[in-house]
Amino acid sequence: MQNTPKTISRRTVASGLAWSVPAVATVAAAPAFAASPRCINASAGDVVKYPGNSGLFKQGYGFELTVTNPTEGTVAVSPGTGYVQFDKKRENGTVRLFSADPCKGGKELKLGDELLVLEPGESITLWLVFEETGNSANDSGCVVSNLKVRLVSGTVGGDGLCDTAPVTDACFGSTTPDASC
Repeated sequence: MQNTPKTISRRTVASGLAWSVPAVATVAAAPAFAASPRCINASAGDVVKYPGNSGLFKQGYGFELTVTNPTEGTVAVSPGTGYVQFDKKRENGTVRLFSADPCKGGKELKLGDELLVLEPGESITLWLVFEETGNSANDSGCVVSNLKVRLVSGTVGGDGLCDTAPVTDACFGSTTPDASC
């Protein structure tokens, strides 16, 4: 009779790992999750153009902006910085926030305005205008902007809070509709 070495089947190894891996994975994942930053979400609607002679704004772009606070803390947002990246060049400008479309009566919001404070889980809809870009020609591009974010004093849940919120999906084509102001 021949002696064959005893082997362990894959099924036996897999059943043993099923009991040991989850405990290790849970312990290893907890610190990484706790240290990850928590950020406000800001997504853009359709972009309109404010031509150089639009009256209300000069050489700029605007769009509806939905801002959501997925954190446990009460936060305040404010206009940040940004630029317009055209196909072949980059133009700086000024970021302004409004309560609604300024061509339809929306009022400009200032730092500390009640509308710019979001409770945990709350979403608001604003209007962002990026103006004085030096160009409103028929070029395609994207408005690249970051809102400033800060924890409202006296609230909890600010550990790991991002201090900016990138505005996403604010791109436009070469035939961007003009705003009707």
